[in-house]
Amino acid sequence: MPTYESSYPPNLYHASRPHSSRKSGLRLLANGRLGVSLRRFLTASNLLCLLWGYFLYWGERRVIKDAVRSCDWASWEDWPAGAAPERVVLVADPQLVDAHTYPGRNLLFQSLTEFYVDTYMHRAWESIESYLDSDATIFLGDLFDGGREWEHDEWVREYKRFDRVFPSRIGKLTVREVAGNHDIGFGDTISSEALNRFRAYFGDPNRVLEIGNHSFVVLDTNSMTNHKDEQIYKPARTFFESVAEDIQNTTSATLPRILLTHIPLYRDKDASCGPKREGSPSLPISRGYQYQTVVDPELSEEILDRLMPIAVFSGDDHDACEVEHVYAKGARKAVEYTVKSLSIAMGVSYPAFEMVSLYNPSAEDSAEQTTFQTKLCMLPSQFNIFKTYFKVLLFTLAVAAHAASRACTEATKQGKTAGVDFLSGGAGYVDKKDKSFRLYPAPVMMAFARYRAFKRSKTFARFCGRPGTFKREFLNRIAYVMCIVGAMYLYLVLRWK
Repeated sequence: MPTYESSYPPNLYHASRPHSSRKSGLRLLANGRLGVSLRRFLTASNLLCLLWGYFLYWGERRVIKDAVRSCDWASWEDWPAGAAPERVVLVADPQLVDAHTYPGRNLLFQSLTEFYVDTYMHRAWESIESYLDSDATIFLGDLFDGGREWEHDEWVREYKRFDRVFPSRIGKLTVREVAGNHDIGFGDTISSEALNRFRAYFGDPNRVLEIGNHSFVVLDTNSMTNHKDEQIYKPARTFFESVAEDIQNTTSATLPRILLTHIPLYRDKDASCGPKREGSPSLPISRGYQYQTVVDPELSEEILDRLMPIAVFSGDDHDACEVEHVYAKGARKAVEYTVKSLSIAMGVSYPAFEMVSLYNPSAEDSAEQTTFQTKLCMLPSQFNIFKTYFKVLLFTLAVAAHAASRACTEATKQGKTAGVDFLSGGAGYVDKKDKSFRLYPAPVMMAFARYRAFKRSKTFARFCGRPGTFKREFLNRIAYVMCIVGAMYLYLVLRWK
C-alpha cells in the first residue's frame, strides 16, 4: 500500500541536489541582479560615453605629456659615464594671440582662438617644467604679438596673462629678457616706450648668464640694428663692445660662449635648414613693417668675429632651421639653431622647443671637445587631436543609428515603445504626485512648466519625431551621449591641470 508521502512529488519534502557546475553559476549570475545591472549599463550609448571619455582624456591630458616624456634627457644624451650635465630648455615665439594677430576677426572666434592657444601652451609649459626639470628655461623673444602696439593698461593685462600661461617657479632660473620684434619693434622703428617698458617688467635684454660652465650672451640685435636713436642702440652697442673687449683682453681660458638672439644671423638665401623644418627648405630673407628675417650681413659678421660663440640660438621664424656659420676667416665654426614656435597659431603644424645639455668639466673653451648637445622636442598637432575627435563623432553617429534601428525593430515586434525616452525625461520622469518641484525658485518652476508644455507641442514632435520612430530613437541616443560628453569635455578643457 502506498504511503502518504509517496503520493506526492519526490522533491516536495526532499530538496534536490544543487547543480555545482561553473556554467550554471555564470547563468545564475547573468540572470541575477548583477546581470540585469550590467545589461542596463552596457548599452550602446554608455559604451560610446566611455569611448569618448578615453579619447577626451587622451587629447586634453595625455598627448602633450607623453610627447614631453618621450624627450626625456636620458633618452638622447650621450655623455661619459658619471657625467652630471646641466640642462636648459629654450622656448621661442609664444606670441600670445591678441587683437593684432587676426584683425577684424569675430569677437567670439577671437576669444576661442586665444583660449585654445593659451590652453595648449600652458599644458606644454607645465609638462616641460614637471617632467624635464631643467636647470634653466629661456624664452627667445616675441612673448606677445602686439606688445609694441598696446597702450600701457592693455599691455599690463597681456603681461598678467603671460604670467598665467607661463607661471615661474620659485627657485628656478627663468630668463625672459630676450626681446623680440613683436615686443619692442625692430631697427629704426623701435618704440623707446615699448623698449623701456620691456626692460622694466622683464629685465635688461643685454646680459651674460653662466650656466653649466658656459657663458650665455643675451644680445638685443633688434636695437643694434637701429641707426637713428642713440637712446635705443647705445645700451646694446655698449654692452656688445664691453663683452668683446673682455674676450680680447683676457689672457686666461674663457668659458665657451653661446649667443642668444631673437633675430637669426645672416646666411645665404639658399642655405638649407635641414630635415626638421616644415616649410620651405631655406629661411626666407625679407623685411617689412617692424620685422626683418635676418640680421644685416655686416652686423652678423661682426658679432661672430668678436664674440666667437660655439653656438647660436634664435627664434622669430617660427619654424626650425639649423645652419652652420664659418667665421674668423674660416678658423672657427658655429651652428645656429632657430627654434620652432611653441604656439599652435604661428603657422607650424607641430610646435616644439629646444633642449640643450651642457657638460664642460674643464671649464674651458676648446674646439677639440664638444661641450653641449641639443634636441628639438616636437609636440603634437592640435589639428590632429581635433581630427581624432571628428572620427570618434562619425563612429558615434553610426553606432547611434544602428542602435536606434534595432530598437525600433524590437519595438515593432513586441508591440511597445522602444525604451526610455531621454528627450522627454524618460519613463516616469514627471511624477504628478511629487510636489518637491515646488521647492524650486519660481523662475525654475516656470522653466520646467514651459519645457513640459513644449514637449507636448506639435513643433517638438515634428522636430524630434514621435516616440518609437527611428528619428526619435536616434536623437535620444545622440542627446544622451552629447550631454555626458559635453560635461566631460568642459571639465577637461576649463581645468588647465
